[in-house]
Amino acid sequence: MKNTFCLILFSLAPLLLHSQSNQDKTDSVVIIERDLEESTSLHVVTPILIRNSGLNANYEYNSSQSGFWNNTAANFFSSLILPGSAQIANRNWKRAGLFVAVEALSIYMILDYRNRGNSGERRYEQYADDNWSVVQYSEWLIDYHSIHGINNPHLPELKNLLQGNEAAFDPDQDWDVVDLEILRNVERNTPYVTTDDLGANNFSHVLPGYGSQQYYELIAKYYQYQAGWRDYDQFHNSLGHTEDLYYERYLIDRNGAFASPMFFEGARLSERFNDDFRRSRLFTSILITNHFLSAFDSYFTIKLKQNRLQATSSILPGQQLVVSYSF
Repeated sequence: MKNTFCLILFSLAPLLLHSQSNQDKTDSVVIIERDLEESTSLHVVTPILIRNSGLNANYEYNSSQSGFWNNTAANFFSSLILPGSAQIANRNWKRAGLFVAVEALSIYMILDYRNRGNSGERRYEQYADDNWSVVQYSEWLIDYHSIHGINNPHLPELKNLLQGNEAAFDPDQDWDVVDLEILRNVERNTPYVTTDDLGANNFSHVLPGYGSQQYYELIAKYYQYQAGWRDYDQFHNSLGHTEDLYYERYLIDRNGAFASPMFFEGARLSERFNDDFRRSRLFTSILITNHFLSAFDSYFTIKLKQNRLQATSSILPGQQLVVSYSF
């Protein structure tokens, strides 16, 4: 009986050992699976490029842009023609607002100063027409030669034109009396006689044609034309240039001391409208600059988007981030 029990036990041993082995294996598998789960939850991370991050969102946004507004030339010329247009299309709101604001302000200031300049120019020209006479200026030139004993071969012709005529301070009448070429010949042969008694060359300018821009500029700029203003004789009377000092009204002071108030008022009016025109040109330059700045800004913005950061990550062990940037 004892021998029989030992025999049965011996025969069942392999089966018991096999069962125990399977149980150990099962426990081992459970442990391994548990470790794997813990390991996965602790150490395996989502690849960097598929995370829902700001970089990935920006990358996807940039990658989605295509067609007309992803073309550097199209952006450049769009903003060159209409500043801020490409920035609006590419959602660069702040820069778009800046370029549009500069554009609008520049256009407004250009038109405003140009209108002021045109209005001021008309005001000055009317002032000059009412208060400067080519006949009075020519009469002063004749007396100027006589007082200073100056010989001028063209002076007799000018005298013949002025006989029996007086200054009307009306351009339509006064310019019917004086021949411009004869007057210019006299001017070319007339020397400066100044208050400091220093020698000087002949007159530096000849009178431009009536109504020209140069005509209105010169009569309120150069002292050789001071005598054509309506208040010239009255002004010198107030200075005491009468009787023995009468000749002083035929002198030219280099600092303008003998030019009348109307001369300087004309100079002031002329300077004012010219300043307005200069400001208009300044804002025109700002306007042009704004077009080019907007164009280059949109060009380089798109260029940088096209050459944006490209990031990739490896899914293999020993993960690494690869960043490349191309120009």
